Amino acid sequence: KYGVGYDADTFQPGKALTQWDLVCLLASLQGLRLDPAAADEQSRNNAYAAAYEMGALSRAQRDDSALLTRGDVVKYLLNGAGYGSVARLQGIFTCSYADRASIPKADLGYAALAQGLGLVQGNYAGSRIASRGEATVMLYRLLGRN
Repeated sequence: KYGVGYDADTFQPGKALTQWDLVCLLASLQGLRLDPAAADEQSRNNAYAAAYEMGALSRAQRDDSALLTRGDVVKYLLNGAGYGSVARLQGIFTCSYADRASIPKADLGYAALAQGLGLVQGNYAGSRIASRGEATVMLYRLLGRN
């Protein structure tokens, strides 16, 4: 529906999500569909440029092979959607995740917005490594809100 995804034969929804995998998903929002396993350096740089432009992450945060947690995915998606400055406000957020006590205070705004926008349901599990499938569902839910 949104034209978002990888230009690959397989999706591998259970595969641990790397920063590069998420950047490929974000770049596809701009019409740049890539196969994460086959992209050349110029394509990688173009995809990251798209992610920087949308505000999902900064150049200093680039680490192609870094495994992303569910909390990282929420931050990148909300930052890219323009919610980052609001999510970083301290002392105004609450959420009702069963694992709320384990959410770092600095991340509570992101967790609360993720809950309010319907990105994450059930437990937040922000420190658990995310899968490609989880990231795609979160992105789909965010896009469905717009």
